[in-house]
Amino acid sequence: MNDTLNIVFQIIASIGSLATCGAFIFLFLKDKDKQTQIDKLTGIVEKLTGIVTILEAQNETMKKQNDLIAQQVDILRNTSLLQGSDNQALLHLKEIEVKKLRLSVQPNLWTNGGGYNGSTGEFHIDLNNKGETAIIQEFKNNSTDVTIHNIQSTYELEKGEFRKIFGVQKGAKHIKDCDIDIDVIYVDKLNNRYSSKIKGIGINIKIIETIEL
Repeated sequence: MNDTLNIVFQIIASIGSLATCGAFIFLFLKDKDKQTQIDKLTGIVEKLTGIVTILEAQNETMKKQNDLIAQQVDILRNTSLLQGSDNQALLHLKEIEVKKLRLSVQPNLWTNGGGYNGSTGEFHIDLNNKGETAIIQEFKNNSTDVTIHNIQSTYELEKGEFRKIFGVQKGAKHIKDCDIDIDVIYVDKLNNRYSSKIKGIGINIKIIETIEL
């Protein structure tokens, strides 16, 4: 009789263990499913953020173009240009047309940081473009704290796309404390040349200026 009871208790204990194990598996799968959903939502948010950034840049470019058009209209209204007797106004109109053309092909680079590996000292910077196509020609490293891997690297960075700049720390200083100072040299489709400076500490960096070369 005792043997029978022991067997029954063992069976019950086994069933309980299976139930507990099943519950853990269910929770794991449930958590995994939640994580998958979170990852998908994160991806959607990142895409939407990128779209909004591009739209904001396009809106800013349109404002600049509208301002130039308004200047042209103002010149036409207040000069005798239509009779061909105002060379200064004609020159001004040509300058405005050049500015409009440059705006129509102008890249607009930006960065939202990057990432690093504290144990190896390696890091990357996410370089994004919310303007027109930028043909990246080179990265000039002005920092003594880090080395940049892909310094000479011709690459077409289209609107809405990004690429990574890779590098590694040089000395004993942790990568999160290293000075970052990189000039991104690039041209647009009309071969106008630009330089955008990425500067900061660790991955807390941003593009602080863009100049035409």
